[in-house]
Amino acid sequence: MTLIEIYSPSITWQVTLFSIVGVINTALDFTIYNLLTKKIPRIPANICSTSIAMVFSFTANFFVFQPSALNTPNQATKFIIVTAASLYLIQNIIIYFTTNIWTRPSKIAYALIKKFSVTKKWSETFISKNTVKLIATGCSFVWNFLWYRLYVYQ
Repeated sequence: MTLIEIYSPSITWQVTLFSIVGVINTALDFTIYNLLTKKIPRIPANICSTSIAMVFSFTANFFVFQPSALNTPNQATKFIIVTAASLYLIQNIIIYFTTNIWTRPSKIAYALIKKFSVTKKWSETFISKNTVKLIATGCSFVWNFLWYRLYVYQ
């Protein structure tokens, strides 16, 4: 076993750390998204909230993937390309699709969430916009992990 193999994080550890960073990043993203959707439509709000979260994510993921070489301009370029595809294409397509075409997930979420006394005051709009954002975020999670691990931070 070489020194690199000893210090190289396992895939399980990377997924764990990536998930922790993701939870923090998602909380930041959702908070900004929910504040902005009080005044502007969902897709522009998503573009703003994800852009702010992207800056945090780039820095935090250096600790997750621990690249063997530090080449910040190259890694930043790769990160922006991969993350922009995820946040501005994949997420917005998913948000559009689950808001306008396949609305069943929001309807199911609304029916389930209304059963809890703590959430009875949540509006259908609030539940819908967060359900579609959560689905889009899940798709981004898978996309980003694979591309960060295999391309950005290698």
